[in-house]
Amino acid sequence: MKVSVIVPVYNRLEHFRALFLCLLRQKKQPDELIITDDGSSQKVLDFIGDLIPKAQFKVKHVYQEDKGFRKTRALNNGVRNSSGDLLIFCDQDLIFGEEYIETIVKNIKDNIFLMGRAHHITEEEKNIVLSDIENISSYDEIIKKLPAKYVGTIDKMLKEDRKRRIIKTFKLAKRGIRLVGMSYALMKNSYIKVNGYDENYIGWGQEDDDFGNRLTVAGVNGKELVTKNIQLHLWHYSDPTKVHSSNEEYYYKRKEEIFSEKDFYCERGYEDSKNRDDVTIKILN
Repeated sequence: MKVSVIVPVYNRLEHFRALFLCLLRQKKQPDELIITDDGSSQKVLDFIGDLIPKAQFKVKHVYQEDKGFRKTRALNNGVRNSSGDLLIFCDQDLIFGEEYIETIVKNIKDNIFLMGRAHHITEEEKNIVLSDIENISSYDEIIKKLPAKYVGTIDKMLKEDRKRRIIKTFKLAKRGIRLVGMSYALMKNSYIKVNGYDENYIGWGQEDDDFGNRLTVAGVNGKELVTKNIQLHLWHYSDPTKVHSSNEEYYYKRKEEIFSEKDFYCERGYEDSKNRDDVTIKILN
């Protein structure tokens, strides 16, 4: 089974460098990394050029012009240019332990998506992580650099994880796992089954909920990804469009259609995207 890691990026490439270092340290290496770029003004090679020769996996940069927030199109671009059977999606701001990919590969099945969890660290904690990540070799060393209160937060999250797993085991939960785009994995055939992300979502908000709704109706159910180490999400400024999303009206219209009419296949997605001529693709190794 070939594994593709797909990371949408838009500037903040110092964060992406930290993620790249996490990939280099994985026990189970992916077959390829797809960097799908929504028009960054920063240059990818300025941030990871020195790391690419160390990669045991192929690195591909898929770039689209900056015409506003078009994450859905960037994600579909990434999948179109991937060769893996298993797709692992990560935010560019994510830090994870050495067992991350190995755990996904061991637990993935057809017709499920695995949803990871992350602890959102503060700006101060982020600065600590980024200042030391070049010189450490393991996730445990990262944790040791953070304030003592962080350990208590992680312990609390792990207890919550165990509680949710018990609820799931006895089928007491009222709803399935919600898909959040920060950290999740699924088989490519499941992605294609619903035609990927709906590219009618432009700007911040609702695209992941819509994708998760359509997967659920298509019979692709969410499962919690339980790893030895909870992922860290690096602090960053919120997207300026987050206060009010222009996608809300469309989202609720589609939600009704998806659940009442079982309409899980979006019209403008992986197979049907228009105007792909502004995409450039570079193999970096």
